[in-house]
Amino acid sequence: MNWLTMRDEHVIPIPGAKNVRQAQENAGALGWALTTEEFERIDEAARPWLPR
Repeated sequence: MNWLTMRDEHVIPIPGAKNVRQAQENAGALGWALTTEEFERIDEAARPWLPR
């Protein structure tokens, strides 16, 4: 979710949750940010699947 929000400010991830623990994990995912290096590594790995 961090990568999505950092990649495009117009993207709003809508995570799913089947129980309270998953909902808490999803909420916690937005309480921190990837480093620039982490973001770039994920972005590079995702590039083949991204729309052009």
